[in-house]
Amino acid sequence: MTANHAVSRRGFVGAAATAAAALALTATGCAPAKSEKEAAKSASAAGSTSGETLLPNLENLEFHKPNPAPVAFVEESISDAEIVETVDCDVVVCGAGMAGATAAASCSQNGLSTVLLEKGSTFAARGSEIGAIGDRAHEAAGVEIDKQKFLNDAMASADYRADRNVWLQFINRSGEAMNWAMDTSEATEGSKCGAFTVVGANTESDGVTTWASGVRVAGGTSALVEMMIENAKSHGADVRYNTPACQIMRDGDGAVTGVIAKGDSGYIKFNAMKGVVLATGGYDQNWDILSQVARPRDLAVNAWINPTLTEAGDGHLMGQAVGAAVDDYPHVLMNDPAGSTVGKRANGAIFAFPRVNAEGKRFVNESLSFEFLTNAIMYQPGARDYLLMSGDLEAAFDAMKGVIPWKGSDLVEQCKDVLIEANSIEELAGKIGVDKDALQATVDRYNEFCAKGVDEDFGKNPTTLLPMDKAPFYALEESGSCLVTVSGLKINAKSQVLDTKGQAIEGLYALGNTSGSMFFGTYPHHISAISHGRCVCFGYLVGRTLAGLE
Repeated sequence: MTANHAVSRRGFVGAAATAAAALALTATGCAPAKSEKEAAKSASAAGSTSGETLLPNLENLEFHKPNPAPVAFVEESISDAEIVETVDCDVVVCGAGMAGATAAASCSQNGLSTVLLEKGSTFAARGSEIGAIGDRAHEAAGVEIDKQKFLNDAMASADYRADRNVWLQFINRSGEAMNWAMDTSEATEGSKCGAFTVVGANTESDGVTTWASGVRVAGGTSALVEMMIENAKSHGADVRYNTPACQIMRDGDGAVTGVIAKGDSGYIKFNAMKGVVLATGGYDQNWDILSQVARPRDLAVNAWINPTLTEAGDGHLMGQAVGAAVDDYPHVLMNDPAGSTVGKRANGAIFAFPRVNAEGKRFVNESLSFEFLTNAIMYQPGARDYLLMSGDLEAAFDAMKGVIPWKGSDLVEQCKDVLIEANSIEELAGKIGVDKDALQATVDRYNEFCAKGVDEDFGKNPTTLLPMDKAPFYALEESGSCLVTVSGLKINAKSQVLDTKGQAIEGLYALGNTSGSMFFGTYPHHISAISHGRCVCFGYLVGRTLAGLE
């Protein structure tokens, strides 16, 4: 019988934490659960916890916790007597999102007997673009990306606290992976992906290049994930929903040999001859983990907007239980602007409308890339600001949205319930609680810049200088909106999971938001669609690696 590797009790804090911090972690439930039942109970209670964080909450920021997802990870060793089914295969992929579905398709196409396990009742997907460099869609659009400049930007965006070789692998192979994805779509009966296109071009503002690395899928990324799963099934993959992986099997300090999952009738053992791929997403629905690994200010968002309701950090917990290392702290959240007070993202508010803080003053170039704009918003007192608009909102949204394929009328509908309306700037100031003279002075100065076509204070893109000169006047109280977490298990360029000594754990791989080694400090939105891009690139490559083609 294959023995399970001993579980680490240090959870996400790991060896870097002090003894006190480790005790705090265990007390809050971030350490591996005693059992699946207790883990689910802990996650269910996350919404009612005190909100205390491991890092000091110096400003006493208010937290709006995400809806908790049940934790599938099981700490205690599962005996053979509890196993109701045993399956032998080459590869087990845990998680049917963008990364897992791509890996399953690649593995099965390359002749590997593949099992795809998914915690939820269906696959997980969101968004419309996938990052890549040098693929056919970019060539057709005439968009070229300087690989060296791109690499330098990626590393600088992570303060050089990232694995250069992992980034190089993406830069050099993502085009090949994207072409394979397009070919797979064409070869898959019933694919709803439609055209793969590149919209826009590389742009520069305030010294920041926004890279046109995103490839837009006409049918959305949900169509691509569905297509990948259907393709995997057509090549013999065994796809099981409502079957979460809960424990990795490792032979002492040797190779990973498989996983144990929970099915309807009990535990199922999957013996994996080639490897186990962790692609279970992030932990953005597990407050116990979030509160221990992230900056308090990053957690003070108004909205948690991931539509997937299963992301409790199971892959992270399972990986650490067999000795995997995780990214350095604090971990990175993919935060956007436009988090409204009702806990949703008001999509129209992501655009470069003028913003003021509690003093009624502008504080940022609003045309910055989302990560920098959001950081500036979250840095304000209370981690929030007020976005300002006026006059015909539909026309304003249409003018602001650029190449984003949204309708101004739809954006008005999404924002109308959270907008504060007034007939004058003075009245608006009273409704949002800022000094009326300060707000009036800010609006007057902003309108002067609009007339000149030059923002003399912050250098905002002149195409987004829409005047605030027609009633009614609107404000939207705004904080951040978190989509996902993007820090994870440390990997190398082959997606092999590393242990705390930097050595690859044989037979264990991590993809997507379960993997790390690429981001630090903030998620680089200006490197368009890189989150989905790494899913497709490394999902494609891991299938080739496990098949012995790399």
